[in-house]
Amino acid sequence: MHKCSTNSVCLENQTNVNHRDARMQAMKIATWNIKQAVAPKKPLPELWDYAAEVIGADVMVFTEGKVPGDGVPEGWTAVWRAEGIGERRRWGTVIAARNGVELMDITNGVDGDGGFVISHSWPGTVTIVDVVQDGEAVLTIAGIYGITQDADGNSVGHGGYSVPNILNELVDLVNSPRGERLVIAGDFNLLPADMPEELYEIMIDVVEDTSDLREPLVGCTRCSFDGEPCGHMWTHKNGGGPNGAVQNIDYVFIAPELAEVCVDVYGGEADFEGIWNVSDHAPVVVEFEF
Repeated sequence: MHKCSTNSVCLENQTNVNHRDARMQAMKIATWNIKQAVAPKKPLPELWDYAAEVIGADVMVFTEGKVPGDGVPEGWTAVWRAEGIGERRRWGTVIAARNGVELMDITNGVDGDGGFVISHSWPGTVTIVDVVQDGEAVLTIAGIYGITQDADGNSVGHGGYSVPNILNELVDLVNSPRGERLVIAGDFNLLPADMPEELYEIMIDVVEDTSDLREPLVGCTRCSFDGEPCGHMWTHKNGGGPNGAVQNIDYVFIAPELAEVCVDVYGGEADFEGIWNVSDHAPVVVEFEF
């Protein structure tokens, strides 16, 4: 079982949420894979509308995502690699914001004091932004997609090679001042028992950390709870029909310093009824109050 940080997300202790300073503002962050491996596929603009109207997030990390052909939808702003991951993969990790939230693209690093250096083994799979609310940078988000390839480009069917390498490339960011407000979110293509343990030593998996607040996920594939009932989320239905595997492969990690401003965590099939009629992935949503 993964070990949660001592700076845990204690939603059950947020007893005074309704009495907080009225000047505090809520911000919802969500990750959602929108490639849709299972037919019938929805039009891309419809998926962006779903993100706005149903998920209701202020900032979306779209993995295996694209911007509609006629541009970023009205009301949104977005950061992405226009050429995608490559010639045969015109999709990538798109971070989009709405409701007046601004994004600053820092995917390729920041010069000077307090900055960070980064290189990308798979350009397009990682997008990094500063999230600005009312002129203040309140979060830094690294949206990642665990591409299912090895170093030679061979398909391996999981993120077991790419994710550790991507995380290693993020080390300078994690150790920079931005690391104290960092969110790492996306589709890791890894089941809970296969996740890199070292990530749990420095950041909080908000789903595992709040697992006791949810009903056990029946049939959780390669669960990390060693046979105990877990509170993972069903974020990926692997295969069509009623017997698709129950998989938790989409994650949100937050810096320990953000635990005290994290006020809600929800998602998966349980919180988005009918999601399998929209996509084969379900969103994971985290709400902060600043």
